[in-house]
Amino acid sequence: MIGSIIASLRATLDLFRTQKVRFLLTVSGIVVGVWSLVVMASLLEVGQGILRSTSAEATGDDVITVSNDWEVMQNNPDAERLRHGDQEAIADSTLLSSGTSVTATYGMRDRNARFKEKDYDPFTIGVGPETLGVYTLSVEKGREFTQSELDEARKVVILGSKAFEGLPVVGDQVRVEGQPYTVVGILAAKADMGPGGPWSWNQRVLFPQRTYQLNFDPSRRPSNIVVKVAPPSEFKGLIKDYALATRSVLDAILFRNRSVKSWEFAGVENDSSTESLIMKTIKALLYLTTFFSMIVGGINIMNIMLVTVVERTREIGLRRAVGATRADILQQFISETVMITLCGAFVGLALALLTLGGGSWALTKWVTVWPFQVEAWSLILSVVFSSVIGLTFGIYPAWRASQLDPVEALRSD
Repeated sequence: MIGSIIASLRATLDLFRTQKVRFLLTVSGIVVGVWSLVVMASLLEVGQGILRSTSAEATGDDVITVSNDWEVMQNNPDAERLRHGDQEAIADSTLLSSGTSVTATYGMRDRNARFKEKDYDPFTIGVGPETLGVYTLSVEKGREFTQSELDEARKVVILGSKAFEGLPVVGDQVRVEGQPYTVVGILAAKADMGPGGPWSWNQRVLFPQRTYQLNFDPSRRPSNIVVKVAPPSEFKGLIKDYALATRSVLDAILFRNRSVKSWEFAGVENDSSTESLIMKTIKALLYLTTFFSMIVGGINIMNIMLVTVVERTREIGLRRAVGATRADILQQFISETVMITLCGAFVGLALALLTLGGGSWALTKWVTVWPFQVEAWSLILSVVFSSVIGLTFGIYPAWRASQLDPVEALRSD
């Protein structure tokens, strides 16, 4: 067996040494097929992860909003409103992944405001230090609230980009319900999702949480508790699926001190079938293309081996004359075909690794962070499938060689 493998390897090397162009044309289909399988598998896996995270940030699929279910509270005397302790219980829970962010918003209602002798009715909201990060908000001008402003309930505000006409600048004062507040920051414009209007961050006035509570809502009860999920690295599904599963964990945390479910969830919808179908369709089309490429490569190898059988007819006759059986001839040509195919597979693997390495460097430098990642299953499948291709498409040429009559073969020029 080992002798046969060595002989097949020697024949493959002789073909490469004496007829390089023919060898490269023979294995080109396998090289392209293996290269595309390994590269596509990596790009799809890494790209899917990046697409999930960027899509979640754009659509808010990674954000769960917990709010009071007012209908339940009106109809059930045992129902309780959300309280500040619920936010702390969720934030401290070990049931959630370590990267989970938790914040709360307070008030969320329109109030009379005045700037430059003109009246407005912006949507006002009290926020904590984590709120801007949870909602992926950024301050374009000025700064975020300092810790002292949050702790000491200073009279400062951050404005949405469209909260006032003739937008105030940092340092200006606006009056809300007759009280003066200093503008310390202005949010960068954020694309509206949903109904817009007062629900848009662009039209809100943000207060430090304690400032809002002391001036407008002394109950200190949050209007919403907001959870931004962070799936662990081993999670391979859609972020929205992870967010939906997290809701059950939040139910368990909130139920610890309650007997009635008096809250409801908002955010991601319970329908990921469309995204899953699109991703599966893309994968199927790409992998089918790779599969057919390798099949075409196998057909190419079969054609070349048929030509090789004709060219080596006299050699086959000599081997039969010195005692080689038809099984020996069959094994010889099948082994050579498999060896040629595997050589093409390893060339394809080397090119794929170089492509992924270079692509990772280029994409990270000019597009976004793109990790170098190779799917182990694609490497194994490439080698196994190449062997199967070589074996399958090598049977017929090998059988043709084994059926040659020794006497007629020796007469061949």
